[in-house]
Amino acid sequence: MSVLVSSQDIYLSTQQSGSASSQGSDDGFNRFRMCLNTAPLKTTENEIGRLSLTQFSAYRNFYLVNKYNNRVYLTWKKGGVDCSATLELTRQDYGTIGEIAQEFCDQLIAVFTAGGGGAGVVFTKNALAPALTYTKGQKGNGIFDLTLLAGAPHGITDVVLQCRQYIGTPRVDEEFGDSYALLGGKRIGELDATANSFTTSAPTTAKIQIVGFFPMQRSTTQYLYMNVSEATTNLESQNISSFLPLQDSHIISSNIIAKIPVNNEIVGFQLDTSTPYFVELDNKLLSNILFEIKDHHGRPLDTITDIATQGNLFSDLTLNWSVYARSNNVHELQAPFKNYNIEENEFAENVKRTTGSGF
Repeated sequence: MSVLVSSQDIYLSTQQSGSASSQGSDDGFNRFRMCLNTAPLKTTENEIGRLSLTQFSAYRNFYLVNKYNNRVYLTWKKGGVDCSATLELTRQDYGTIGEIAQEFCDQLIAVFTAGGGGAGVVFTKNALAPALTYTKGQKGNGIFDLTLLAGAPHGITDVVLQCRQYIGTPRVDEEFGDSYALLGGKRIGELDATANSFTTSAPTTAKIQIVGFFPMQRSTTQYLYMNVSEATTNLESQNISSFLPLQDSHIISSNIIAKIPVNNEIVGFQLDTSTPYFVELDNKLLSNILFEIKDHHGRPLDTITDIATQGNLFSDLTLNWSVYARSNNVHELQAPFKNYNIEENEFAENVKRTTGSGF
């Protein structure tokens, strides 16, 4: 059994102070370093170090609807001519699921009115669900259901809406997205021009109906994942670290030290030294450790430009460094032998030495 030799807490903040220093590719939130040049973390022979994250806190100054979940690809035919557009929901927070549905509706109206209806054909909302105030827990199914009304016969056919989650050619990282989860559409996992994330129809020459399949949601990021630059013994499913089509259940080695819950205002947690979030390191001396914050597909967060270096996106965290002696460490090999794991009966030992008794 390993024996605790030493333990120390490390309090770390990535908040800028005074004139911001040159950090290269490190932005202070998605990527930052802990430099230990004057106080390196050390272990000796037959010892192992455990680096744990016991506390993390940051204000959630990034948006729940972002470049990774706001894209929907739209194609249709007008008079037999192929038309296409890329819809992008406004990157921001939305107070309710109904507000996201309204934004999606507004984007569709703008595209169909400008490029689909032609001169004199204006589209308006005839019916929309969920309602503007709808949020989880209220009565309803939360499924997107929109009917658009045109001022005249629109002549639009073959409407296809795709929530894509694959990398095409040319490569567009945002195309591997999570809009299917946000909007409750079917996930399109490979190139297929006819695959539709929604049910689309034109019940009359002046209407278009678009209906989702699953409940909508207000965000697509439940946790952030903190990674360390050192080799560890942790494991993860392959889809966490890559935004490519992979087998979700395939397990690979991992650099993840912790998963951090995302809440409305604060991203973080507070635990004690029994935290489940740690990595065990065999390095004899650590003077520089790189940390990266990523989402559930290994991507850096979509943040406002310069918000980490010049704005108010920074983190405050507490790490614990504990050193353990292995079972064959020097303490057990040299006399006097000492049991570091079980409290000894000192009275029995004294009697044994003075009387020679073996009880």
